[in-house]
Amino acid sequence: MLLNNRYRIIRTLGSGGFGETFLAEDTQIPSARRCVIKQLRLIQHNPQTYQLVQQRFAREAAILEELGDGNSQIPTLYAYFDEGQLFYLAQEYIQGQTLSQVVANRGCLSESRVREILISLLNVLDYVHSKGIVHRDIKPENIIIRSSDNQPVLIDFGAVRETVATQVNSQGNVTSSIVIGTPGFMPMEQAVGRAVFASDLYSLGLVAIYLLTAKLPQQLETDSYSGEINWQRKAVSSNFAAVLDKAIRSHLRERFSSAKEMLEALQQKPTLKIGTSVPSTPKIAKSSAKGNWFNSAFFGGVIGGCGLLAFILFPEEIKQLHKNIFQPKPTETPPMTSFYFLADSAFRDINNANNQITNLKNAGYSQAEKFWLRDYPNLSNNPYHQVYVAKYSSRRSCIESLRNFIRRNKNAYCAFASKNANESPNYFYGSQIESSQTNSKPSPSQAVRDYYSTINNGNYSISWNLLSPRFQRNKSNNSYSEYTNWWNKVERVEVEQAKTLSTTSNSATVETQMKYYMKDGRVIPDAQRFKLVWNAQLQNWNFDDSSKLN
Repeated sequence: MLLNNRYRIIRTLGSGGFGETFLAEDTQIPSARRCVIKQLRLIQHNPQTYQLVQQRFAREAAILEELGDGNSQIPTLYAYFDEGQLFYLAQEYIQGQTLSQVVANRGCLSESRVREILISLLNVLDYVHSKGIVHRDIKPENIIIRSSDNQPVLIDFGAVRETVATQVNSQGNVTSSIVIGTPGFMPMEQAVGRAVFASDLYSLGLVAIYLLTAKLPQQLETDSYSGEINWQRKAVSSNFAAVLDKAIRSHLRERFSSAKEMLEALQQKPTLKIGTSVPSTPKIAKSSAKGNWFNSAFFGGVIGGCGLLAFILFPEEIKQLHKNIFQPKPTETPPMTSFYFLADSAFRDINNANNQITNLKNAGYSQAEKFWLRDYPNLSNNPYHQVYVAKYSSRRSCIESLRNFIRRNKNAYCAFASKNANESPNYFYGSQIESSQTNSKPSPSQAVRDYYSTINNGNYSISWNLLSPRFQRNKSNNSYSEYTNWWNKVERVEVEQAKTLSTTSNSATVETQMKYYMKDGRVIPDAQRFKLVWNAQLQNWNFDDSSKLN
């Protein structure tokens, strides 16, 4: 088989929702040079869309050509063409192993090797970002360790896939409901279509943690106090851990703003390995008077005798050691009692379920797993193993992923799994997507339910960021610690009713009745009237005010 009367296909390298990737040889040059052919298929087929994608595809190809010519760690673009209403890229074939293959073959990598890889890729990203480009799909499968020089090569930029996902609606407006990125490796702002340079750094930080631990993001725990990822499972230098912690902060403002800034932090002199636990909770308040007295007493003792020499030589290590010994350790994250999930299929036989999970992971759905349906009585009491594509803290996030996944499985749906048999499963089927407006806002009442689902899952940093600055100031004294201190007393919240009383384009009022199930055994009924405001930038409802109802 010849593509463009030139490229002979040797074998298929991979396939996914956007097309296939082939290893091919160029028959029109004497060396019959091998190359990678990426085939990209249109999401929508009509003449208007095809012409628009043609123009955009040419533009993105020109960008790929410039990037490849300007950096040896980005594949060179040889050609681009369209044939049979499919679009193709011919790129340099990089011989080597992806980082996924490296970990599968060798296990965890050493800190020094991960640091080398990270520094090298940060230089690549600094170059890419200087061109105004966000990669948007940095993950172990998209980084190849080149055999010839052992350098990491960055492949598969997301903008090209977004191009073929372009659609034209009935009013002639250009739209795209596809979120480019891989669940688990992409941050919250990217999941709602707002990728920035720091989004790439978040993904790269999780790649580094994967190399250190051999754990994918969905296999890592989330701190029940801060909502941040808790990944430390082996001894690494404290400054290296601090760099990775900052890169993967859930809130955009707390991360590195540029690859150069992260690179400078990484290249500071490494500190001693002092243990396996480096606190990942962000600083949220000044130390109390009692804490200051204790610090003074502690360091006063250290300065006496031989401790003086240690403090002079390794001041940061002594401070960190003090934190590790005396700072209260966060409790382990409790198992999730409720979550949204993107359902693929269900099986009585666990082997069939495991085979389907393998199929999904091979197709690029790295978070695919299963759970026992009977464990979540609000769904059913059927003895089935439910295979899902991924779990989500909000219904909206699940539906956004469903828009893409129904191209693979038209019977897929989103649902809410809960240990509470009385809670609604909130089923949303793929067939409902076509009949709904792609750009419609989620209902305010559902936004309230999603907020408390996030609380029940212990994702407090996400729920905190759903509060307006006024709400944060008035209800929690603008203190994240005060906010989490309250929620850590609560086992779960059960929303009995959420009713939208009024709504405009930018605001809404929701009356909510709920119960707090406290960890001390009490059950506290509550009724609140929430004022919500629409956040146009993040496309979600924020809590702006509330008043208690009698």
